[in-house]
Amino acid sequence: MTSSPIGRLLLLGDERKGGSAALVAGHANRLRAAGLEVDVIVDRDEPLGETRADAVVVWGGDGSLLAAARRMGRHQLPTLGINRGRLGFLTSFEDEQSELALSLLLRGQLREEQRLMFDCRIDGGGSPPAEVLGLNDVVVSRAGAGGMILVRARRGDAELGSYRGDGVIVATATGSTAYSMAAGGPVLAPELEAVVLTPLASHSLSARPLVLTLGTGFELEVVETGDMDYAYCIVDGQVQVKVACGTRIRIAEAAVRFRHLVQGPRQFFDVLVAKFGFAGMARARP
Repeated sequence: MTSSPIGRLLLLGDERKGGSAALVAGHANRLRAAGLEVDVIVDRDEPLGETRADAVVVWGGDGSLLAAARRMGRHQLPTLGINRGRLGFLTSFEDEQSELALSLLLRGQLREEQRLMFDCRIDGGGSPPAEVLGLNDVVVSRAGAGGMILVRARRGDAELGSYRGDGVIVATATGSTAYSMAAGGPVLAPELEAVVLTPLASHSLSARPLVLTLGTGFELEVVETGDMDYAYCIVDGQVQVKVACGTRIRIAEAAVRFRHLVQGPRQFFDVLVAKFGFAGMARARP
């Protein structure tokens, strides 16, 4: 799917990062001079659910893109990421390519990928349930040096596994190249409507990553929290909630998709090779 004609843009930056506000303002002025309607938001905590635009452009790293997706809530807009961070795996262009990126966007020459999002409901610990919309992953992990924790995963009446160790990661295809991959989980192609459960430093050698469709959802139960009174549940590396024994974390498919703008269908695999050296092997000289 290619991007639609653009008449109004929302430009996002992070005023806490040096030069970001001025950079975004400069691009906004040039776009307005070209006749476009442009809104600018550089407060990374400002909700975006009521925003009206044909597309969103985010200057930042992967975290900025994940935050934008969460802030848009149920009103997801086509979103282009331009990297100003360290890795920028999810972003489609580097900072020095900003003019090229905007030109392709305005000409409708970018491809829209619809990425799976999830609803995470954290229920337990004596607090009101917390509900978070996510794109990347849910991590249940031990609190500091608090010893091993035990997390049980279930789908309906079926137990998927019990993970004793540092915790467990539930990652979408989008999140499979982040913490899950670092912990030994597989890379999932971005179009897959699937998640991977990846154990963190499991106490059992038989505990292995498990790939499954999200379907009607499943549940993680915090059974033990080691030497501490709580563990942590972290969504997309940005929303952190303390969870006590007995807490249930429900992960289900969201009704919306993240509308990711990329250069083309090869970009995901090109970036895997360029930034991770993925599946690289020595090649003979021609």
